[in-house]
Amino acid sequence: MRMPYLRSRHSSAIPLLPLLAIFLTSFAQSSFSQAPATSPRQIESTQDLTARMTPDQKQQSDQAMNAFHQQRYPDALAMFKQLLQQIEGDAVLSKFASEAALNTGDLTFALNLLKPLASANPDDWRAAALLTRGCAESGDTTCRDSGIAHMLDLHRRGITPPGMQQYVLERIKLGENTILIRTSVEPWGPYKIYDLAQVFNNEGKIFLRITIESSDFDQSFFADQHPKEASQGLRSFSLDAYRETGLTPDGKRTQTHYTFKMFVGQPPYETIRQAFIDIATGKSHPMTSRTHLVVP
Repeated sequence: MRMPYLRSRHSSAIPLLPLLAIFLTSFAQSSFSQAPATSPRQIESTQDLTARMTPDQKQQSDQAMNAFHQQRYPDALAMFKQLLQQIEGDAVLSKFASEAALNTGDLTFALNLLKPLASANPDDWRAAALLTRGCAESGDTTCRDSGIAHMLDLHRRGITPPGMQQYVLERIKLGENTILIRTSVEPWGPYKIYDLAQVFNNEGKIFLRITIESSDFDQSFFADQHPKEASQGLRSFSLDAYRETGLTPDGKRTQTHYTFKMFVGQPPYETIRQAFIDIATGKSHPMTSRTHLVVP
């Protein structure tokens, strides 16, 4: 097994990612029917929607969007519902309404919007991502795993936007704290992050980040220790965490880095999810740790 302390972690900060960076949720397995690899289906844009709105509807839409981007999700959801009564089944409004519903905990409303939307156009990556999240948060693991696979397929086919790396998969409430889990369609960063959990306190501040990583520079050591598995294309993965440890006298952020576990091959999401929960609730103990590392 590789010794995790061989890695230099002085440049390992995980950036704070906005909650609204990407739309996402969940959908039933039947909703992930594969579209042909050629010519993705047309997806309605916000401009398409605006062009067919009345002046009053445009004003109401602007108010709903402002509430959404200010994270006033109950207000946004109420306004999107009113608009959907006037423009029934609209894809853009349905996606905004469903994400607002997910963020307020109304899973039933979100899934009722997303399942037919994702089924009607499997190439709609926003609907697919949101449905995947909805399935995850509702406990439908079959639908969740099918959605994760579908999102990877959309990325491989070039359907997801250029530069898209990850999307929100699940939000989990743990007492006064909340975990927001993001999964990657493209591993990112110098340590190749595949999954990221951000742990928020009751004030909405991130105090802990947990990751599943598979950095390229770990793989030669892994191949030496596990030549058979490496020859089969498997990689070494690690379960890591980064806790904020305050500022230096000159105002620089510091973190403590922990390594909790090593994996031969990529672990399934259910294993990852439970590991994130165990670390966030203090049930897991690290193999190694290094403290007060300056975040560049």
